[in-house]
Amino acid sequence: MKGTYPRFVYILMTVLGAAVLVINAWMDLTVAVCAIGAGLFAYGVNRLIGEWRITHDPEYARQLEIANQDERLAYIADKSRSMTLIITVISLAVLGIVLQSVGMKSYGLLCLYIMCGISVLYFIIYKILSRKY
Repeated sequence: MKGTYPRFVYILMTVLGAAVLVINAWMDLTVAVCAIGAGLFAYGVNRLIGEWRITHDPEYARQLEIANQDERLAYIADKSRSMTLIITVISLAVLGIVLQSVGMKSYGLLCLYIMCGISVLYFIIYKILSRKY
């Protein structure tokens, strides 16, 4: 599979995510810590299951290899990522304005700062890729 790390990285992610979830249940940490743990755990388990399926099902591995080389699917994936970025930026802007208007200024500013950060990151990556390609 293209762009994968060694298996121990995914095992480490899964164990670390599960450990963070257990520590969160024990110490009642913030929601962000719980979300990071859940994300690490889910991503690690997902990749481990995917690797197991590829090694144990040659037909699935063949279909996955064909799908990875299909230009149409790559184009659709690229378009979906672009639309997701646009929807996220617009949603954060609207949420930030709404939160500020109802008196939750700090949360509104946080949404607007995140929106600006995503836009700046997009601009930087766009400039790098436009010079590369």
